[in-house]
Amino acid sequence: MRKPLNHSAMPVAGYIEPWSAKAGASTQAYVSCVDPDASFRIVSLDRDEQEVLTWNLHNLSGKPKVRDFSLGSWVELPVLPEAEIADYVFRLEFRPTQNETRKTICILGNFSVTIDEDGRLDVKAAETIHAFTNVTNECWYELSISSSADGVGVTLVDLAQQLEIARADFPGAGLPSGHIGIGSDGRGETKSFNGRIGRISLDTAGRHYSWHFPTRGPVERLGAVEDGEVALTIHNMPTFCVASARFTSEVHDPRLEPSHFDAIHLHDDDFGGFDWSADLMIEIPADARAGVFALEVTTKEGVERLPFFVRATRPEATIAFLVPTSTYLAYADERLPPVRYPWHGSDRGHLFSLDNGFLCLYDVHSDLSGVSLTSARRPRATLRDDYHYPLSNCPHLLPVDLQLLKFYAREGIDIEVLTDRDLHDDGYAAVSGYKGLLTGSHPEYWSSDMMKALDHYLDAGGNLAYLGGNGFYWVVAYQGATMELRRIKSDIWSGRPGEAHMSITGEPGGNWEDRGLRNPQSYLGVTYLIMSFGPARPYQRLEGSFAPEYGWLFDGISAAPIGDSGTVLGGAAGYEIDAVVRSQETPKNLVRLATADGFDDSFQVRPDVWLADGNVERETLRRADMTIYSHAGGGQVFCTGSVAWIGALPKPGESNNVGQIMKNLAEGFGR
Repeated sequence: MRKPLNHSAMPVAGYIEPWSAKAGASTQAYVSCVDPDASFRIVSLDRDEQEVLTWNLHNLSGKPKVRDFSLGSWVELPVLPEAEIADYVFRLEFRPTQNETRKTICILGNFSVTIDEDGRLDVKAAETIHAFTNVTNECWYELSISSSADGVGVTLVDLAQQLEIARADFPGAGLPSGHIGIGSDGRGETKSFNGRIGRISLDTAGRHYSWHFPTRGPVERLGAVEDGEVALTIHNMPTFCVASARFTSEVHDPRLEPSHFDAIHLHDDDFGGFDWSADLMIEIPADARAGVFALEVTTKEGVERLPFFVRATRPEATIAFLVPTSTYLAYADERLPPVRYPWHGSDRGHLFSLDNGFLCLYDVHSDLSGVSLTSARRPRATLRDDYHYPLSNCPHLLPVDLQLLKFYAREGIDIEVLTDRDLHDDGYAAVSGYKGLLTGSHPEYWSSDMMKALDHYLDAGGNLAYLGGNGFYWVVAYQGATMELRRIKSDIWSGRPGEAHMSITGEPGGNWEDRGLRNPQSYLGVTYLIMSFGPARPYQRLEGSFAPEYGWLFDGISAAPIGDSGTVLGGAAGYEIDAVVRSQETPKNLVRLATADGFDDSFQVRPDVWLADGNVERETLRRADMTIYSHAGGGQVFCTGSVAWIGALPKPGESNNVGQIMKNLAEGFGR
């Protein structure tokens, strides 16, 4: 379904892609705007006083305009020559999920089969609608449509029972020819079908073509088994590698039995990324500093800033801030439907997402299956320097992380930026020139390539400061602009049985602590335990922090609590919180430096975490732990264990213990 963007909540929406680029390179802006006379300029986001940059902007599309976009995935068969379609048999496996309105299952020229919200199948032949039969959601069927000079015949088979359940003939219906679509009529005027599609075949003019969906995807083109040049077009990124009609539940790894997962899941709100042409090209000067910038768009109805990141051509600082763009992308355009989540504030980005039907990796599709794919080619309406999270009514993600960069700039401490996607793409080479890496406030999503690069960095003696909470938690995979996540059991949404493996890489998804090898506890020393939007708490120093070897970190720290105020829920320890658990995987030389406790009862230890001492230990873990240890590579790993930590940095003209620790950390890591 194609429609124009609804700008009721925001006059401007768009994105920069790539959103991380080196100095001396260029990037492009994609913009939808209500004001044709809007003006553009580049500004900094990581300084207390906004810098206006005179970088070259090249207009590629004329005046700004409101853009349209497409929602809903579907499949289109190639158009065959008329000589090949005089007589044919078309077969399709399908499994309906929830459809709130009548949808097209398949269309062959002027002949179609549709389904309504109650599972009733109708056949439309020669402009006449015929009732056919009823089907049940979550059951696999094979639909066969045969065409000859005498008319058209339709047969439906229940695949689980291998039983024909309906048959009908339509004499004189006319040869269905021309466009063949699955899941949509192709006109873009109505919503597409919610359900799974399995194997497809077409027998015509003595030729047989069949299509089996791969377990690795998403792909936009799929050649026939018999002739790769006869290819399906797959629109708007459905979910690949899902249980098919052959799934028996005995094998859950698609790499072992690909035929059990040779299906795709179509959704009427699938989104494969905007297919817009670029509006502006941004030339980044070769001497531009590394940092966080934005394309500022000024309209008669307001101003919006579209963030992007500039990294150094070669490292000049000794410390780098690793921007958690994977987390930013996972949350981008989150709907937070108020019927499910009680809002404590309002943000125009979420209203914009609701108005336009956008989804993020925290949402579910209209048929209640989880959203497992997202694209960087999207507006990111919630990724702004002035963003406030409605559930907590405080900053979250980018505006919190900007507080760290602004603080260091204010203090004259040189720090460069690069993104976790740079780490994924370039590996260890992206970070090899830095002595210290600092994470953002919520580095939650990590790919295998990111993890391998970080392992290499630590093995080579690098220092790591984990300045957040609920970090290094979910496994993601990348393919171009697409990011994939498979949740298994989660209170956000749970994946279906057998579908824990990601289609992009084939590796198991879920969270890192269940993957082994890279359990956060084993190399950070802490693990995510509790979350709430209740009041944040300050840290109190523990005996270990007074050891002489940590004097450098606590130099100048007063006796007052560490972080008794802040922009995130009022303190340094809050929202999502990590702590040390008793485990053989915990580094033996780990030292707890400080802890925050006294949280209210809204903070409870997540029930899925395994604890050696069971409930006895559970009662002690409603806390945040600040830790440090020297790893085998020779560097140090420092953890604050709280999403709220960076938000507790001092405001301009002020100082506090959190700021002093961060100054000491930068000096110590930069030596």
